[in-house]
Amino acid sequence: MKYPQFLLAFVLIFQSCIDNDIINDRVEEKLSFDNPIEQITINTTHQYSTKYTDNVGSVKTPQISWSSSNPTIISVSQTGLITALAEGTSTITASTTSETGQTISADNMVTATTQMVDNNTLQERTGTIKTTSSYTLTGTFTLKEIANSNNLELIINDDYQASSSLPGLFLYLTNNENTVSGAKEISAVSTFNGAHTYIIEDTKINDFSHLLYWCKPFSVKVGDAEIE
Repeated sequence: MKYPQFLLAFVLIFQSCIDNDIINDRVEEKLSFDNPIEQITINTTHQYSTKYTDNVGSVKTPQISWSSSNPTIISVSQTGLITALAEGTSTITASTTSETGQTISADNMVTATTQMVDNNTLQERTGTIKTTSSYTLTGTFTLKEIANSNNLELIINDDYQASSSLPGLFLYLTNNENTVSGAKEISAVSTFNGAHTYIIEDTKINDFSHLLYWCKPFSVKVGDAEIE
């Protein structure tokens, strides 16, 4: 009979898949800038936006407080609009109070200059994929904004390798690398070696913090990558 062989294979795959599974889905609360800059031209402005994720990776919209370490150089309003007033450097701080009473903050050091600065260039972020299971999963990637759209291009580089033995492998974007709850599904994984590309629609480059590789049939994590 073939049933015992099938059951044995099922058990072996399941055990391998869950070998290093992370049960605790709590993550660090985090506040970050969606659009940090390095320089700004004197007598111009820049409107910040931020992202706050709670201890399970859910995006929230708390009240944000703003400050400038040197307001005579760069001032900031309570809506996050900065104005460059004179040459020099200032650190802009956004902060909020978490549900547990902790102060969560993010900093962006900015230099005000007389030179013309273009802060509307397309952004790119990179990272390294790593396995969290007994299956092979490795490689690097670049996440890029696509001009004149709200879409992203995820370029998996040619150093990528993944085991083709794992059934039902899917790729997600997430703010909590331990669960697909609240994650954005990109695609089923069909390429297991070499360079390939995904187009991710209606997503901003700072919406998520991690890639997540997930074994769908067994609902367990296989690997992840921080989007740096």
